[in-house]
Amino acid sequence: MTDLQLANARIWTGDESHPWADVAVIGDGRYTFVGSASDAPSHNATTLDIDGRLVVPGLIDGHAHLMQTGMAMQGVDLKGVESGEDAARRVGERASTTPPGDWLRGSGWDQNMWPNAAFPTRHDLDAVAPDHPVALTHTSAHCVWVNSAALRAAGVTSSTEVPEGGRIDIAEDGEPTGILRDTAAALIYDAMPAPTQDERIDALSAAIARAHGLGLTGVHAMDVGRGELAALRSLHERDELSLRVRPFLSQARLEHWIEEGLHTGAGDDVLRIGGVKFFADGALGSLTASMLRPYENSTDSGLALQPVHKLEERVRLSLQHGLAPAIHAIGDRANREVLDIIERLQHIAPKLPRRIEHAQLLEPEDSTRFAELGVSASMQPIHATQDYEKVDREWGERGSNAYVFASLLWTGANLAFGSDSPVETMDPIAGIHAAVARRTASGEPPNGWYADEAIPLEAALAAYTHGCAKACGEDGSAGRIAAGYLGDFVVVSDDLFAQSDPMEIVDAKVDLTVVGGEVVYER
Repeated sequence: MTDLQLANARIWTGDESHPWADVAVIGDGRYTFVGSASDAPSHNATTLDIDGRLVVPGLIDGHAHLMQTGMAMQGVDLKGVESGEDAARRVGERASTTPPGDWLRGSGWDQNMWPNAAFPTRHDLDAVAPDHPVALTHTSAHCVWVNSAALRAAGVTSSTEVPEGGRIDIAEDGEPTGILRDTAAALIYDAMPAPTQDERIDALSAAIARAHGLGLTGVHAMDVGRGELAALRSLHERDELSLRVRPFLSQARLEHWIEEGLHTGAGDDVLRIGGVKFFADGALGSLTASMLRPYENSTDSGLALQPVHKLEERVRLSLQHGLAPAIHAIGDRANREVLDIIERLQHIAPKLPRRIEHAQLLEPEDSTRFAELGVSASMQPIHATQDYEKVDREWGERGSNAYVFASLLWTGANLAFGSDSPVETMDPIAGIHAAVARRTASGEPPNGWYADEAIPLEAALAAYTHGCAKACGEDGSAGRIAAGYLGDFVVVSDDLFAQSDPMEIVDAKVDLTVVGGEVVYER
């Protein structure tokens, strides 16, 4: 591997003691020198002239569903549809080119964007695809909308036993509506044909290419099952895995991972086990996030996906076998209960990192506990700007405690930012903008949504780099441009630090993505 020297660059290193440099050298995949041109030693290296553009450490997505992102690229895209009728029309178009009997899959619909914010029914899909089982995943990924053919294929009826932590919506006539929430959705997914290994590899490859085009050099892949892990291993063995992937394995197979001898840190700089992904509750979009008080204008307080004592037992087992827990918690009740669990188990494997995924709604007294307990807040800033109207409607004044980036930062908590792709765009520049501006790309709301929770650009970049590295125990080797660190970087078209208006961030593009000194994307 030829050494690579970055020259004529404006390098933001992410290292607080030496935040800026204009030369960096990568040898054997790691930085060997970072500093000024006048101090740079002579190297027999290929010189890359950056032409004065901004260079930042390789961006990391701290929470994405990698294979599902690739699969979603192949399904019916329902992002942004403005009504159930519009969604059904897209399904009908796909049905017209698909052999009868084949499953139709799609994702991205959100009833919160539709008139009356009402959930759709199976009848909407029966009208356009009577001969195809249809399964459409909600944008939150916490419920699925299906037609009658899918219910029949899965054997779901009004008398079907509802799994713990799930819900099957029932209409006034006593029959399923076609909406299955949280763990109940597995009844449908289990009936669908499993993807082949080649299909998994193709989906991962598509998602990885997209990630590189957005400036991502690493991804924490969430809820990874056996098939996805095997596909990642196959890509790596073929030397075709150009993205640094940290799988957080599915809780459903915890005993299997333990029997296989997997543990946090197992692997190499490209593919290394992150830990195990657990679930405490549902999501805001499906109204299943577990709340201390009911949703606005409702008596419903959401869903716990498993009893607290059972979740604690599973997290304990994970820690005892060297697997770091990453626990999904969205509602304020779920976050409090998870923090309580982490506090009770802090004496077990204390060197393993702990993290809460999403941490969307936190009572003020719980916000301070992240730093106290050493828990990383693995958050997705794009949710704040995409969901603020849902928050205002469903959580009311409690929304002031939602997506509290600045409050957590002020307490000293580690922020690890990501996207939750395919729930939202994988684009880290869009996420950085959301964290800094607290406004959508179109500028709404004009003064920012709870703008006091906006954070500085440096903090947002740190959360997409070193913060993610710290969240999986790699803060001494990744996420910064510094000697000894992994040689990953991104060249950005615009100097984000020179912009006077944070709204200008959304116009920036990724010009170059480099992993270990190797170019993986060039615009």
